[in-house]
Amino acid sequence: MALILEKGFDSITVQDVIDRANVGRSTFYAHFQDKEDLLLSGFEHLRTEFEEHLNSESMTNESPWELTLSMFKHAQMHRPLYKALAGRQGGSVALSLIQKFLFSYLHTHLNDHLKQTVSKRKNSIPVEILAQYIFSSFISLLVWWLDNDSPYSAEQMNDFYRRLVQPGVEAMMVN
Repeated sequence: MALILEKGFDSITVQDVIDRANVGRSTFYAHFQDKEDLLLSGFEHLRTEFEEHLNSESMTNESPWELTLSMFKHAQMHRPLYKALAGRQGGSVALSLIQKFLFSYLHTHLNDHLKQTVSKRKNSIPVEILAQYIFSSFISLLVWWLDNDSPYSAEQMNDFYRRLVQPGVEAMMVN
């Protein structure tokens, strides 16, 4: 992760990793196929920790705002790791993994809530599109927050996010 923050994922070579870890090339390849495989191993740890974090949070209902607050809080607690993986230095491989996981989690946990609300409306937008909109705006703001050294608290960021996104979501649900 330190190398990612220093050089950016795309610029790191296996030799850089070997030198930093002070291990031999054969030792590296005994455990990982390439640098992407090494990155994936770190992501799995983050994913597991994130799921444990969300499961430990006491959410009264599965609104997008409670979930996004939990996501911001987790990123705040593990800022260097998130910055390395999801920030501009993380490269497209890491961000793609995080996006797939978070979208899947958001879609799974909000699907019933959104379907109940959206399906009652005429001319409603499909739930998949609404979930993608909520998610993509969230991930964009999260990356900005990480790349700018988290100038606001997780609660403030979630409040900003909610104030930006909620009016559009609610307007869509009224029509």
